[in-house]
Amino acid sequence: MTGTLIPLRSDRGAASALAVFDVTAVELLQEGRAATLSDARLDVIRADLLAKRRQLVAMIADLRARLPSGDARIDAVNATLLAEAGIGLGYVDQFLEQVGACALRAPD
Repeated sequence: MTGTLIPLRSDRGAASALAVFDVTAVELLQEGRAATLSDARLDVIRADLLAKRRQLVAMIADLRARLPSGDARIDAVNATLLAEAGIGLGYVDQFLEQVGACALRAPD
């Protein structure tokens, strides 16, 4: 591929939500590891979500493995963290499904 692709930025100087992924997506595109910028963005978003999912799964495993501390406040915080991490994992899984659906709908 010749030339350079430069991701678009907001006029206000603030990065868009996708700008975080654009640099890596452009690299994938330039290296020939993606056919289009949209495909590259989806790949980068999927990889980011999978990394976050692994972190949440590890956190949940850690919280489940903790023995009661004997301090009701700490145990309550750990229980809340466990519940919220489970909810977060559900959201990440939903986002992964949506990324997969977007990939299926993307034009060739």
